[in-house]
Amino acid sequence: MPRIAEESVREVLDVADLVELVRSRTALTKRGGRWVGRCPFHEERTPSFGLIPPENRYYYCHGCGAKGTAIDWMMSKEGAGTYPEALEGLAERFGVTLRYEQSTPEEDARRRSDARRLDLLARAAAFYGEYLWRASEAEPARRYLHERGFDEDLVRDFGIGFAPSAGRVMAQKAAAQGFIPAELVAAGLGRERRGRVEDFFVNRVTFPIADGRGRVMGFGARTLDPAQRAKYVNSPEGPRFQKRRLLFALHRARPPAARAGNVVVVEGYTDVLAFAKAGIDNVVACMGTSLTSDQVRELKRSAERISLCFDADAAGQKAAWRSAEAAGEHIMSLDTLTLRPGQDPGDMARAGDGPEALRRIYEDRIPLVTSLIRTRARAAGESPSARQEAMDEIAGLLRGVPDSVEKDEGVRLAAGLLRLSPHMEERLQAVSRFGREAASSPAPDHDVHAPLDAETLRERGFLVRALAWADDATAVLADVAEAVFADPGHRAAFALIRDGVPPDRWPTHLTDLALALRVEGAALPADLAPEARVAELREAAMRAQIPALERRAARLRAEGDEQGRLATLHLMRRLRGALRGAE
Repeated sequence: MPRIAEESVREVLDVADLVELVRSRTALTKRGGRWVGRCPFHEERTPSFGLIPPENRYYYCHGCGAKGTAIDWMMSKEGAGTYPEALEGLAERFGVTLRYEQSTPEEDARRRSDARRLDLLARAAAFYGEYLWRASEAEPARRYLHERGFDEDLVRDFGIGFAPSAGRVMAQKAAAQGFIPAELVAAGLGRERRGRVEDFFVNRVTFPIADGRGRVMGFGARTLDPAQRAKYVNSPEGPRFQKRRLLFALHRARPPAARAGNVVVVEGYTDVLAFAKAGIDNVVACMGTSLTSDQVRELKRSAERISLCFDADAAGQKAAWRSAEAAGEHIMSLDTLTLRPGQDPGDMARAGDGPEALRRIYEDRIPLVTSLIRTRARAAGESPSARQEAMDEIAGLLRGVPDSVEKDEGVRLAAGLLRLSPHMEERLQAVSRFGREAASSPAPDHDVHAPLDAETLRERGFLVRALAWADDATAVLADVAEAVFADPGHRAAFALIRDGVPPDRWPTHLTDLALALRVEGAALPADLAPEARVAELREAAMRAQIPALERRAARLRAEGDEQGRLATLHLMRRLRGALRGAE
């Protein structure tokens, strides 16, 4: 990949205005010559975030430790995935033309092609937008938008337009502006038919789909002709237009979403306009029937919480369920806005109290997991088989929720709504943690399940990881002494794990402990890279060693060995410092 020339890098960093960048995400005020505000990286009431004067080229938060330059800001808050992408985003925003080093002719050609494609798409969006208001054939489209409750200013703000019906208007306009037919096809604006390139979008209301930086990537388009089979069509899928990654109005929603700490996801383009009419601008629309994991990651760059506003019908519930599954580790960051059956944000915009009703719905958010459990349990009916099926589905949902108070509350909520016996509630708890197979395994004895103190929990946490990730644990195990473990069973288990003895060959008195370690290990992330496993093992080892060092320091003090005690306390401080650095 070609390098951006050093003089271009310096020019970008010289002109990049960090105050302007940060102000798009959080309010800044000047106090004593320093820009300060609430931190956009964590929730706080008292501002602890600011820019470092006098140049204002660095930001720093005294609350969470977030720090960096304009480059770091672009990568953490503006969606840039790499250093070059961050530089390119800053260059585009502040009007710097980049120069490249060590660039091959092919790379130069690709870069020029990308730039021309973006230029063509931007021109198309502007053309469609103007055609909507000046063409007589677009009158039905203007009437449709007006009847939906959207005035001209709002429609123009979102860049909504109309594609002519003649079939080759865009193709001819692009040719007149110097674009060749192949470029029209590559941009998703044309298609080859009968030996020539015709317009891809014909006689449709157009909605521009931009990336997080506001660059038009393609279009969604709605027909007003009831005879048309496809109500909506999108630009063709390709390297640059991928529905699973894009969201309608993302670039517009980002700043208000960052300020609110929340972004709303709706099903349709006009739903976004309905919320905007109500004064709620932190709203996007997904390009399919539900959120994808790529879209969740994109939205998490803008806001801590994501609120779904899907229809209350069966299709909307399925979409919400799929979105929860796609969220993965971020599932507890999802809320839901509750619509009544038959309610639709786009339709509500036309009602007299529509904007106020939407604002009330926006304020009454509840956790998505809670909503899905309630809906699924209430739909189960009375038959035992239907309740069992609902329990299994809810357990599958809860398996994606990290062990937490919220997860326990979800189990209790489902148990109450499904009227489960205490035994079945325990089974739901187990299946939601480890899966059906682990939950049906023979239960270990009482000692293994007895409440554990903090020290024993640390030892147990290390042993769980050491056994589950034995192939990656050798180097870590070599640095840990058996004396670290206060529990005799843990000490014996550690020696067996270190020596590579499989659990099915452990002594009988350790059988229950082996089972408990394996069950807990089944809940560990399966996709961690080896280096991440080693890092987590080292952290668990350090946590397990601290209590042993505390005991050693107390013993040395009783023995009058002050030098040994101070050395032990120094080692404890080093371990705690290392743990703070790992958090």
